[in-house]
Amino acid sequence: MIIDGHVHICEPPYTQEKACVNIVGGRPMAMPVKKADFTADILLRDMDKHRINKAVIMAFPGLLSNEFLSKVIKKHPERLFGFASVTNPKKADESIKTLTKAVKQLGLKGLKLHPDCHKFSPADPEIRPLMECAADLNIPVLIHSFAGGMIRGYFEHNVPKNIDTLKSRVPNVKVIIAHVAGPRFMDLLTIGQIPGVFVETSWGLTLLADLFGIDFVTQFIRNVGVDNFIFGSDWSGTPHPATKEQLELIQKLNLTEAEKKKILSENIAKVLRITA
Repeated sequence: MIIDGHVHICEPPYTQEKACVNIVGGRPMAMPVKKADFTADILLRDMDKHRINKAVIMAFPGLLSNEFLSKVIKKHPERLFGFASVTNPKKADESIKTLTKAVKQLGLKGLKLHPDCHKFSPADPEIRPLMECAADLNIPVLIHSFAGGMIRGYFEHNVPKNIDTLKSRVPNVKVIIAHVAGPRFMDLLTIGQIPGVFVETSWGLTLLADLFGIDFVTQFIRNVGVDNFIFGSDWSGTPHPATKEQLELIQKLNLTEAEKKKILSENIAKVLRITA
């Protein structure tokens, strides 16, 4: 069993135009993929190609609405699950209303936040009400955490220390740190072990292997904790060679088969309360 804990698709129309995401207070930002290559059907085809059984799709302002995502997962209830998005995490009343509807009415199972695009830090006190809502709903929050990522000027918004601050304020919220925290991966040796904190593997795991080798990645995972890692590809349209690269890397790690199963499916299944 393989569950991909981090993928994306877009809404129609499926044209040759580039897909775009909305930036809080700014213009839409084009992505390097055509909308026609970024559909649920193509995602499922690529999942079959890589023997991925289930996947978690992230809603994103301007790219994929909670409502459309709900329709997609209801067409494929055994294979696809969804995380909601909000327009502005700092606007508590609006965001709480959106998230509650997404979970209770639309059937979504988590929340995706992006400090670059949403222009916030997980340490901002303004997002505490939204995080308390997520904790009350018993859903995880996946937070983009590759410092120096999509938009310049927001490096410090994406560093793991902000998750430490967030968890000190809302201890019960479950947080998934995306991309192994990118260049700030060493912070996960402490923050990755906080109860209710998990580490999603896309881009970051292969980066560590390229820089330091397979043995380093194996020991890093053991030090943070095998139970805390969740496989995610960040699939964002086809072609997406990173999916294959990462699956091959995980198989090469000097971990037991039971430990690999935890990373590839069992850990995210427990977080989402689904069958692995």
